[in-house]
Amino acid sequence: MTEAAHAIPTARYWRSTPFSPISAVETAAICVVAMIFAGVMVMHARAAMESAQASAAAAEIRMLNPIVGAYGLENSGYTGMTSAALKREYGARLDSTVVRTLKVTGATASSFCVQIRDGSLYAAQQGPSGAIETSRSPICR
Repeated sequence: MTEAAHAIPTARYWRSTPFSPISAVETAAICVVAMIFAGVMVMHARAAMESAQASAAAAEIRMLNPIVGAYGLENSGYTGMTSAALKREYGARLDSTVVRTLKVTGATASSFCVQIRDGSLYAAQQGPSGAIETSRSPICR
């Protein structure tokens, strides 16, 4: 006599591998480490963005130095220097974004304060030999 055919059991891996508390802890630890890594990367990216904005704003002030110097030479000082005067007399050399955010204050015969806003940062130079400063708040008053 032959026996009746019987079904071959199929492997059910999801049942044969029991859930381990250690594997849950490992998975949670990996997730925490990944989130910390992502947070650090975001902070570094933000710092790099701010540094790039500060460098760009300072570069725009450096580009204005020849124009401001020319104004001082042609007018025997900086008295009367305004952003409108710089635009009117040297408009062809000024970028439109620089003209929109340019602010000139305290213009006297020997001194001035020129400021530009680039995004959320301000860059300014006070006087012809002053250092270029960057800040989150306006520098020239």
